[in-house]
Amino acid sequence: MATTAAPSLSTLGNGVSLLNAPSGSRNVGVFLIVRAGSRDETVETSGLAHYLEHMFFKGTERRPSTKIISHEIDRLGASTNAYTDTEEVAYFAEGPATALDQLADVITDMLTHPLFLAEEVERERNVVLQELSMRLADPDGWIWDRLGTVAFGGDQPMSWSAAGFPAVIERATREQLVAYHSTFYAPKSMCLVIAGGAALSAERAESFLTGIPHAKPRSRVAAKWGQGERYTANVRPVTSGEEPQIRMVFAVPGVRALDSDRTALAVMTHILGGGMSSRLFQTVRERNGLCYSIFAHHEGFDDTGLFAISTATRPKDARRAVQLSFKEFRKMAARRVGADELSAAKSAMIGRLLRSTETAMASARFFGSRWRAGLPLETPDDRAAAIARVTAAQVHAVAERIVAGIDDVRLALVGPQDQGEELLAATAEK
Repeated sequence: MATTAAPSLSTLGNGVSLLNAPSGSRNVGVFLIVRAGSRDETVETSGLAHYLEHMFFKGTERRPSTKIISHEIDRLGASTNAYTDTEEVAYFAEGPATALDQLADVITDMLTHPLFLAEEVERERNVVLQELSMRLADPDGWIWDRLGTVAFGGDQPMSWSAAGFPAVIERATREQLVAYHSTFYAPKSMCLVIAGGAALSAERAESFLTGIPHAKPRSRVAAKWGQGERYTANVRPVTSGEEPQIRMVFAVPGVRALDSDRTALAVMTHILGGGMSSRLFQTVRERNGLCYSIFAHHEGFDDTGLFAISTATRPKDARRAVQLSFKEFRKMAARRVGADELSAAKSAMIGRLLRSTETAMASARFFGSRWRAGLPLETPDDRAAAIARVTAAQVHAVAERIVAGIDDVRLALVGPQDQGEELLAATAEK
């Protein structure tokens, strides 16, 4: 699905942004994103954004049950979902372009006129708690849920799970949810993205959003790195029939979403750990057979960033895997990447980018996420061109910035024993 026109951004009379990103697709993606997430909560409210996400699907004034909402979406041959993250919440639907009005109406109706029926609040409470339990029972879920507690730590909202605190969910009342709905969703922090084979006029969009809450955007607590423990470990004994494994994610300070080095960092991250040709994969898995999967990842936030290296191996191999990983990490800053490796990485990234934004929904999420971060509203082709322009000197410069943070490394792990101190020490072994 090639984008045939540049995206257009306007502000509705109620303060909500409207972003149309038309293309030749026969489908349309409706993506309502709010620039507010778990880091905008407090100790008393951490988890209510996630709870609200669930409650919006439980009925509205015009669609008073989940069944009615589901049947309407299903009849259109469409799908719908939502998510809560560190700096955003989003609600979305994808279906035939001819169904744009119906899809936009459903998504905006859920957000603007939820019922919050008392019996549904109680019923969904257990569903949310079950989701939290399921996430934490999964080793990868536990690690990524807890990584912020060691990367940032202290009482900072940045250190909290986007899913929230079970204790908050357990005691939340209907009145709290109603109040939070009216104070969490600020029109100036919202954007309705329409991508694919249909577009929405400003007048029509505003008619869908007449009952929107009138909250004001919240100021954020500035994030500070490393205010807590250097690592966290979840020790899970294995049975005699299981193969012991330790899963671990190391994190060092990254860069903010709007940093001028963001594109060069994306290229550096791919070279280090972005696929089967990456340095981490070739060294740790292919040449040494120490793991099945290993990758590098960077996430930029409003005022900070987190760069991570993730893998899993047998406990006896963990120290060696970490030594080799951080040796490759340091090499990124020690000398410039060669022309062939740089060209191959950029080609792979561009191919993945264009494939990953092919559908109407993926396009809507691409533009919505860029709007949320305050990034230029580049098309995927524009973004591809920016990647193609990255030089070896730029990759080297940003590698020096990121590698300089190794002394502030943090770790989250799940395994049959606590190897935290040993593995942190291994990151310093050159």
